[in-house]
Amino acid sequence: MRDIVLIGGGHAHLFVLEAFAKKPLADARLTLIAKEASAPYSGMLPGRVSGQYDIDSGEIDLQRLAERAGARFLHAAATAIDRTRREVVVDGYPPVPYSLLSLDLGIVPDVSAIDGAETHGLVVKPISSLRQRLDSLLAGLRSGSIEALAVIGGGPAGFELAHALRRRADDTASGNGIRGRDVAVSLIAGRELLSGLPQRGRRIARRSLKAARIELVEGQRAARIEAQAIVLEDGRFIRADAVLVTTAAAAPQLLRRSGLSVDEAGFLKVRPTLQAEDDDTIFAAGDCVTLLGQERPKAGVFAVRQGPVLAENLRRAACGRSLRRYRAQTAYLMLLALADGEAIAARNGVALQSWLFFWLKDRIDRGFVARFNGR
Repeated sequence: MRDIVLIGGGHAHLFVLEAFAKKPLADARLTLIAKEASAPYSGMLPGRVSGQYDIDSGEIDLQRLAERAGARFLHAAATAIDRTRREVVVDGYPPVPYSLLSLDLGIVPDVSAIDGAETHGLVVKPISSLRQRLDSLLAGLRSGSIEALAVIGGGPAGFELAHALRRRADDTASGNGIRGRDVAVSLIAGRELLSGLPQRGRRIARRSLKAARIELVEGQRAARIEAQAIVLEDGRFIRADAVLVTTAAAAPQLLRRSGLSVDEAGFLKVRPTLQAEDDDTIFAAGDCVTLLGQERPKAGVFAVRQGPVLAENLRRAACGRSLRRYRAQTAYLMLLALADGEAIAARNGVALQSWLFFWLKDRIDRGFVARFNGR
């Protein structure tokens, strides 16, 4: 009996569980180890903040998906990998043996460069722990105690969340019958807003921020977060009663701690077969990896494309067959939701803005969650 063990409930592992549910593998036991019982879909987070979706939506039930795949589900944290004994050390459980191991751990927030981020900021990652902190922010908007909001981070997540906060603030004021009250929203974008977009895309993005009454701060990073303000590198203060932080991410410590081959930042180095550089029995996908020779940004679109290849290669490895090679796409569609019900679409150096792209993003996001929740 071969033991296939999955650590983490990231996007790629959703495809693995789906594949084994559709076509079980004889003489193989499947185990999923995850700290959370549900996996939040990152694409729907801005909509949960804006009020487009219910605050509890966008969650994929890992336990139910594991049951459909015939997998044992351990709702616990994996703390170490013993590669000599081929066992995973798990909090509260005996060591879990593996014949093949797959990692889809995501990333952890790195706010070390911003003093006070963990004390006064609402760090977005991991999304699973953000819910309670969002509740207090939304309550502050409803009561009127929050008059200024800010987002730190000039990437797609920060940009979308700034628009989401504007929409939520405006809708809350309208729902409370408050006219003439305008909650200030600021986006601290660091060196440059949306550096991965073509120049036209950045121009459209800046115009959208201006139209949504969102103050854009470029060319300066946040140095410190205080109780009611952000302090920039040059000493300027930006008023903020609540701050969402979407900054650079770090690799999970489990990778380096387990003696695996990692890059300078601690991300697991994997080959095109999605196997670890130095261990044929360990596979990995998603944000926790660096794909050798095909380095890409940390984005969910790559984990989604890796998922079917990972599922197939785990099956092939268990059967002693040759493995497929994953080829990371060089161009992909980026959809960024705006406060006014439109969205920016960017691909291959082309960027456009339309309500149609907002509809398309909503359709894609809802469809992804429904697919894995069995609805």
